Parts: sequence; C-alpha cells; structure tokens
Amino acid sequence: MFDLPEHLAERCRLANSIQEPQGEGPVIVWLKSSLRTHENPALDAGRILADRYARPLLVYQGIDDRYPHANARHHNILLDAAVDLHHGCKQIGIDFVLHVAREGHRPSVMKTFASQASLIITDLFPLPPWKNWVQSIADIARCPVLEIDCHCVVPLPVFGKSMDRPFRYRDATKKLRKRRVGVPWPQPKVKQSFSWAGELPFEPVEISDLTNLDKRLRLLQSCNIDMAVHPVWKQRGGERAALARWNDFLTNRLSGYARRRNNAADPDGVSRLSMAIHYGMISVTKIVREAHEVGTKAAEKFLDELLIFREHAWHHVYSKEEPYGPHNLPNWALESWQDTADDVRTTLLSEDAFEIGKSPNHLWNLCQTSLYRHGELHNNLRMTWGKATPHWTPTVEESLRMGQHLNDKFALDGRDPSSIAGIHWCHGLFDRAFLPPLPVMGVVRKRELETHQSRLDMDAYERHVTRLAYKQERPFIIVGAGVAGARAAQILTNYGYDVLVLDKGTIPGGRSSTKRRESGAYNHGCDALGGEIYADLSINEMLEGTDVRCDTRLTSIQPHPEYVLLEDEKGFTWEAEAVLLTCPIPQLHALMPDRAPADWEEHPYISNWTLICTGTSSVPSELLDYKSDSIELLRRGIDVSESNVAIVQMVNEWSKEHLEKSRDEVTELIRQELQSVSQEWLETAASHAHRWRFSRPVSQPHHLDEDRITFAGDAWAKPIGTVEAAIKSAEKAALELIWKLHYSKKQEPISMQTTLF
Repeated sequence: MFDLPEHLAERCRLANSIQEPQGEGPVIVWLKSSLRTHENPALDAGRILADRYARPLLVYQGIDDRYPHANARHHNILLDAAVDLHHGCKQIGIDFVLHVAREGHRPSVMKTFASQASLIITDLFPLPPWKNWVQSIADIARCPVLEIDCHCVVPLPVFGKSMDRPFRYRDATKKLRKRRVGVPWPQPKVKQSFSWAGELPFEPVEISDLTNLDKRLRLLQSCNIDMAVHPVWKQRGGERAALARWNDFLTNRLSGYARRRNNAADPDGVSRLSMAIHYGMISVTKIVREAHEVGTKAAEKFLDELLIFREHAWHHVYSKEEPYGPHNLPNWALESWQDTADDVRTTLLSEDAFEIGKSPNHLWNLCQTSLYRHGELHNNLRMTWGKATPHWTPTVEESLRMGQHLNDKFALDGRDPSSIAGIHWCHGLFDRAFLPPLPVMGVVRKRELETHQSRLDMDAYERHVTRLAYKQERPFIIVGAGVAGARAAQILTNYGYDVLVLDKGTIPGGRSSTKRRESGAYNHGCDALGGEIYADLSINEMLEGTDVRCDTRLTSIQPHPEYVLLEDEKGFTWEAEAVLLTCPIPQLHALMPDRAPADWEEHPYISNWTLICTGTSSVPSELLDYKSDSIELLRRGIDVSESNVAIVQMVNEWSKEHLEKSRDEVTELIRQELQSVSQEWLETAASHAHRWRFSRPVSQPHHLDEDRITFAGDAWAKPIGTVEAAIKSAEKAALELIWKLHYSKKQEPISMQTTLF
C-alpha cells in the first residue's frame, strides 16, 4: 500500500477509498495510542511518504476529554507522553504539536486537517470511540486516511480473527509470528523533513507549560474531566520512563519472571509495563526482539504472555464491531448465565461500594484499593477479582459492565483490548465449561477469593496496596462541612489520608442545610444553591469515616513552611499538613486578612432571609402555590406531601433591604407578606427566621496561590452558586492539595542509556 516497505505495508488499512495524496498540504501523523518515536510504524510511514511526495510533515497529538472515563489520572499520563514526543520529534527533525481540549479551546481540529492535509496517517486503535472518530474523519477527508497497526507483532490486518481458545490462536499464528519475532526494525531512510507554513486550527499547548507543574495543574483543571480520580503520583508516563522500566526489567528481573510472576505480594516479579504498552510509549516489537535474544525459559514465558494472550485479545477485539457486550461470550457461557439468572445473590453492591472497595471480602477490597489508588492490579489477582462481580450484581450484563467500568476508570492500562478480553474471560470468553455447575457461576470457571487468599502473603500485599504517595506528619484539615467540604473529605479519606473536618455549625450541612427539632428533621437550605436539595443523609454519607468536629468557629489561619496553624475563638489550635477552605469569600478574608486579596472582603453575594414555619399538620398546597414579588421560593422542608415544615425564601432585593434587622423583626415582616393565605395553618405554626448573608456568590474570586492551602465552594467553579460548582471545586481542590505537596519534593531523574533524547 502506497508502495511502503513490507514491514509497514502489511500493517496498513485504508479507512476511505482515496488512493493517492491530494494537494500540497502536509502529511499529518495523528497519534492517539502509539505515543513514541522509536519503532513507530505510523511515524515511520509518515516520514517515508512525506519525503517521497515532498510534503511537509506534522505530528499531531490531540488529547480530547470525550474518551471513556476521561480523568486526571489518564490525562496526566498523556501529558507526560506529550513531553517526550516533543523532544523525540525535535531530535529527528519533525514538527510536533499538541492540542488539549478544554474550556475555550474546543475547535474541530481533525475536521480542519481533513480539508488541509494531503495525507492523514494514524495509529490503528480498534476500540470505540477512537475507531469511530477515525472513520468520521475518513468519511469527510479530501485525502487518504491510513490506519497503521503500531501495537502488535503479528499485524491486525494480516490476521485479525478471533479464536475461541488461546492455544488455537497460538497454532494459527505460529508461522506469522516466526517470520517477525527477532527481526530488527528497519530505520526509514529519508531526508530531513520540512515544516508546514500553514496556520494551525488551534493554539498549541507549549511543552514548557507541561514541565511547569503549576501550569500543568491549571491546564488539567480547565479540562472537562473527572478530577476525583487522582494521578498515580509516583507513576511517570512517556517514552523515557517506559524505556527505563523495560531496561531495568530486562537487566535485573526477567530472569526470575517464571518463578515470581504469580505472586501478587511481590510487585517486582513482573514487568509492570502494561500501562506503557497500552499507551504505546514503548514498542512491543522492541520488547519481543530483546526478550527473544535472552532465550531463557523465563523469557519464553514472558513472550508467551505478550505474543499469545495479549495479541489474541487485540485480534479478537479488532474482529468485533462492538466488543463490550455479552453477545461476544461463547454460547455455552451465555446458556450458563441464563440458567443461573434467578440464583440468589445474597449481597448486591452499589457502584460507589464497588469503586471504593466495600465488598464483603477483604482480599477483593484490597484488589480494588490497588486499582483505586495506584491504577494497577496484578494480573494473577485481576482474574480472581473479576470473577467476584457476578456474585454482587443482579445480571451478567451488569457484571460485565461493572468489571469494565472499574478497570477502565481506574487502571492505567484500562480502555484496552486486553482489558476487554480479561473481563470477558472472567465470564467465560476463551475458556471451556467446568462441571458440575455451581450457584451463580454455573459452569463458568470459578476462582475463589478465599482460595487465592490462602496462598498469598496478605500482610505484605496489604502493606503494598495501602501505601500512600505522600507521607503525612499531620492531618489534612478541611474547614466547612457543607457539600464542598464533605466531598473533598470523602475523596481524601478514600485515598487513605488522615482528614479532620471543622465546622462552625451544630451539625454538618453548610448551606444544604438540615436542622433537627423535636418535630423532626427538615432542610432549610437555599434552594437556589442548585435547584436540588441535598439532604443531610448524603452529606453524612460523604463524611463517613472522616473525623468531624462541629461548633468550631475559627478566628485565624497562619501558614508556616512545614504546616498550617489554625486557631478557634476559644483559643484551641491545630497544626495541619495542609488546609482546604470552603468558607464564603468574605469570611476567608477575615481568617487570613494579611494574605487574601483585598477584594475578597467585599466579594459580592446574593443574600436571603428565610422563614421556617413548623405547623401541627402537613403544609397546605395553597400556601406552596402562593406567589409574591418579594418571595423567591416556597417549598416543603422535606420533599414529601405530609411534611409539616414550610420554607419561605425571600428574594435578594427584599433580603438586602432588611439584612441587618433582627430575626423577630424579619419573622413578623415575612408573616405579613403571607397574611392573605393559609392563615389558620400559619397561626398555629411555630416560625423563626434564618439569615443567609452569603447565600450564593455572584462571581468567582481572584485566585490565591498558597503552598499548603487550597479553596473550594460554589464560588470557585461554574456554574457559580450551584451544588455542581461546589462538588467540582471540591474535586479540583482535593487533587490540588496532594499535587502541591507531592510535587514540592524534587522528582527523581530518569536514569537510562538512550540516544533518543
């Protein structure tokens, strides 16, 4: 194809019907999943064809935020890769540009390139949505769109079939493998590429902004991604780190692979290269060639895992239009799942319980902790972990979905053909029936957690998976137990950190805000906070497992080089490793007047007076239907028809006018506003007023950068003044807190011998 050398031509698939380069535009090499410069078939083909047709060459990496489970963990690794791609391309004289989709930067880059380029080359990644994105560009492009397999030794276009068992795949591809294993990778013989002088359809991200960790954090915070899934702090992405890890394994640990590989309590017994291989940061052809040269039994076993089990999964997925569904399971497995569909599941777990490892089994919870905190799970344990979900989900469809969800959201090697095959294997794919049938699992192979636990050094494994990236000397203190504070506490607690929440209220809730009286609990929070009332139950759930101290009114916050000192009105003090503040902006100014921006003192807020009316019977519907220019909202204190509590929230203008009046005065004024409706109910109701001086912020405050202090709340994110903003800001602030502490330490350099950079 395109008269490329055979080792490249056999890897190619033309995504449209255009056979020749068109126009004088650049050759675009669009890298999605092969993020390296060494032994990269897409990059080599681009260099050869740009040289042959005398076209400029441009390497483009686009980091979109629409991929499945887009989060800070995956994004941060992709940014690491971009840094090395930039330096690698620069060394061989190729222009590299990076686009990161984010607020204010969402042009249709590839659609524009489809009309400008003379040829588009991209790495073949056979999963949705990536393959759909390629096809949509191929359908509109005025030039050829060429996909090239950069991931397998036996190219996907050469075989590309699914076999029902791994040994059948091994036999079917034996000759294909033999011709390619151990063969040196030819270097393209080309002249120096020349640059494209055209205008880019986006503003490229400066690579210096990625090596500046403060700017990188701001870049991540501007992306529409899940910030609650933290980076794996000591895991570095990119080509250099991948090559260094491979060199270390090849030199020091490959010899013990066959003996050590199944022991999950021995993390160094395996290569831990799956993340680098998934992102294409290292060439599988290079790994296979160099392991083949070793020629030992250990190297043979390592190659078996890489060339048979991994590549079998890739060829299987390549052959499937939709690889995720249960229809891909063999018929015997589908029949078995149908036979056990009505079997009793004694425990059904919620998605949240699955994610943070709250199952009935300790080993499974440790496995999930490994995924949740560290983005990896030892392969031998991953099989046992994956076979537990059928017992805690109602259907095989839900079990498959949950297994894939947990793997793809948290695992650095997730969203990969190997991931799909692995989760499906746990449900019968590439396997046979095992008799006699058992409850739930039927004739699908079982792997019992208790059996695996009995042969594992549980103490060693638990120490390994519960390790923290940052060693605390003092607790993290969160000020404010509202929605933002509770969400930040939940995240940091789930990651294993020591967290203390301080709140001036009598119970947690903030502006949500729930009160308890003899007549029962009710919510009198400002409904404008988000159009949805957050009951105290949800906040209490978020604060589960976190130390919370109420009736604590702070008077000062003083940062020190190694800690932050907090003092309350009674003279008690706390030393915090770091502090996350969720107070309204003027209150922040009062707590740290010598450090906060001056305009924080008068930061604009909507204010609301609220009247809480507790009657002897349920709230009359005519009261709830009452309209007045002075009343913003009339609702029940509890959203049930029998609620006997009515909440009357006054508009901002009325509230501002009467802001400094006493509660008794305001109570009487609001009752006068209601004098034409439901008098009988109101006359017997107990009433008291509550002032929300800082009900809802009007704008975002100016940023304040402190090493050990971060900020959250509905003023710090968009849409301003909503529950959504409070939660978003909490997720960003919790990540920022660890980010600053972790990256304040000097990073270890990558030590390796290479001519790449």
